[in-house]
Amino acid sequence: MKRRRQLAFLLIALLLGAALAYIFRPASVPVETAIIAKGSLQETVEEEGKTRMHDHFIVAATVAGKLRRIHLDAGDTVKENEIVAWIDPAPIDPRQQAVLEARLQTARASQKQAEALAARANADYAQAQIDLARARQLFQHGIISQEARDKAATDDAITGQQAQAADSALHAAKSQVEEAKSALLVYHSGPSNLPTAIRSPVIGRVLRLYEKSERVVTPGMPLLEIGFTPRLEIVSDFLTRDAVRIRPGMPALITDWGGDMDIPARVRLVEPGGFTKVSALGVEEQRVNVICDPTGPTDGLEDAYHVNVRVIVWQGTDVLKVPASAIFRFQNDWAVFLVRNGRAHRTIVQIGHRGAADWQVTAGLKAGDRVIVHPGAEIDGGVRVKEYKSQ
Repeated sequence: MKRRRQLAFLLIALLLGAALAYIFRPASVPVETAIIAKGSLQETVEEEGKTRMHDHFIVAATVAGKLRRIHLDAGDTVKENEIVAWIDPAPIDPRQQAVLEARLQTARASQKQAEALAARANADYAQAQIDLARARQLFQHGIISQEARDKAATDDAITGQQAQAADSALHAAKSQVEEAKSALLVYHSGPSNLPTAIRSPVIGRVLRLYEKSERVVTPGMPLLEIGFTPRLEIVSDFLTRDAVRIRPGMPALITDWGGDMDIPARVRLVEPGGFTKVSALGVEEQRVNVICDPTGPTDGLEDAYHVNVRVIVWQGTDVLKVPASAIFRFQNDWAVFLVRNGRAHRTIVQIGHRGAADWQVTAGLKAGDRVIVHPGAEIDGGVRVKEYKSQ
């Protein structure tokens, strides 16, 4: 009887311990899971960009004068060879004309002086040549010494150089006279006093006006910018570490431009030279411009509009993929929490290409496996979990 009682008490204690262990066991952690499956995957790089006309033309003043008011506005269309501006000749400044006339008189006086000096230098050189020829004959007959002959040769060389210098000075004086004459042409009556027409080089639209009101302009001053509207391109600056993966001909998408649908595009050029750009956080970054050509309709887009550019650097159709939110770094490897028999198991995986939402798995998982997405700090290997959502 005593042994039976002991066995009964032991059995009751075991049952009570088991009941307490069951009651106070750790609760299962609710987790969100996703099913590993095969499908299509795209690896992209994305940056902000802006539109621009492929062909820009800066129309500038060709002559100095007074610009008439331009009656065009930004957005107006112009035809090829259409007159877009008029420039009247610069008004005559009596003081400036007097200065230029005085400069011409000075240049002519300098020319006369240079002519006289050149004539004298050439005459001295001609006489030195005669003296040298006579000295050589006298030296052959022993009438003069070798020293006298050498002196005649030296005089000949010196006067020859002086004659060349005088001729150069005369040429410079003549050029100064021509320059002074050219400066006075604007004040002469004739065709140069007629207004000058500035014409559009191509058919297109006025993008911006640099000068609209009347003012005095100089040659080369920009007046307006014209864009060839049928050719619109997208320029965006990528980090150089992303740009090295981009090649001409790669497909791209123009997103976040204000329309309902993304615009397909294709990479035309990765510029060969990079540049330094300071980010919003104050970090210097090396970037390079990537040029894309839209291959779909761009209704509504104009020059210098903001867009996002997403370049597809790789894509596959039968790819085993895992949500990027399920992957985390464990020591030097990538890992996920695999759910089996209600528990989380840390599993090392190997990653291939990386998409925006999913990554390619090359080893460690198979189709049909369930992994925890967004694992929290309470998740660890062996922890009981309860799935509340599956995909």
